[in-house]
Amino acid sequence: MVKPKRKKVQSLLMSIAVVLLVYLVRQGDLKGIFVQVGAIPVWLFLTLIGLQIVTQLLLNYQWYRLCQVFGWPTSFFQLLLVNSYGAVADAVTPGEKIGGEVVRVVKLRSYLGYSTGQSTILVAIQKALSLSALVLLNVAVVATMAHHITFLQAWPVRLLLFLILIAIGAFLFYLFFRTRSLKNRLARIRTTRKLLLSLINWVEDFANLTDRIRQKPGEWLFQLALSVLIWVIFPLKLIMLILLHTNSIPTLVLFGATFLSYFAGMIPLLPGGLGAFEGTMSGMLTAYGLRLNQAVAIAVVFRFITFWFVLILSLFFIGGERIVLYMQRRSTDDQHS
Repeated sequence: MVKPKRKKVQSLLMSIAVVLLVYLVRQGDLKGIFVQVGAIPVWLFLTLIGLQIVTQLLLNYQWYRLCQVFGWPTSFFQLLLVNSYGAVADAVTPGEKIGGEVVRVVKLRSYLGYSTGQSTILVAIQKALSLSALVLLNVAVVATMAHHITFLQAWPVRLLLFLILIAIGAFLFYLFFRTRSLKNRLARIRTTRKLLLSLINWVEDFANLTDRIRQKPGEWLFQLALSVLIWVIFPLKLIMLILLHTNSIPTLVLFGATFLSYFAGMIPLLPGGLGAFEGTMSGMLTAYGLRLNQAVAIAVVFRFITFWFVLILSLFFIGGERIVLYMQRRSTDDQHS
């Protein structure tokens, strides 16, 4: 009974999201939106694409470096393929992107020969690093944006946000630096259940790998700094787009708009968070003086660069791999014939 109700609620929310997205585009004057998009200089568009490619390469390098620290056989190119498949799965998976992580685990096994345990640990550590950086950036935003965003001016709101961020930060700290303690506690449990035994073994492997990162001086700091850099490049793209229209919106507000929009996009309504992301960003930008067609145009272009372009690039990369494999098979068949 619970699942059918949940599906009905999700279908209703998806319908509402679609209606709101259509309403937003119509209210924003479709012609005016196209005019605003067309007014973006080619050099700026190419610069934004270049920054996104840098972002993807930095993200892939983080995966590659983690594998090297763990002492696992790895390939930068094959990890690009793994993340390309993951990006495609993210695009068709509503909001929370669980599907993308599952695909990454499967592809890590097939391309690099990792076990399921190794693959899930690698995905978990990389995602936890990314979340740690996002928590730090949000703490900075909440601490400094109280005078710029109305709802943050109320101290109970700031306190609640700080408590949530501190709780997430404490969990991540425990995950990275106290996993050994959790492993020791689980080891005291006497059980024959396969699921629990698998969990105990996984936590032990996780603890061993986080220990290995700590054994390399400065590695945790480097990984966290890399995650922060990857996140910071996102609002940098938004700032460059906004400067075409105004320089009156505080930089920290644009940081907050970016991260809040990504959070809204994680709500599982439509594939890739479609609608929720654009609506949130457009709403925040219009609140700071931009016309609706300007705000929607900026949100659409930003979304194209950070989402649709990544999807196209991933499909191109996967297609290239398929063509190469096909040519290799043809060459082998010709040699045997």
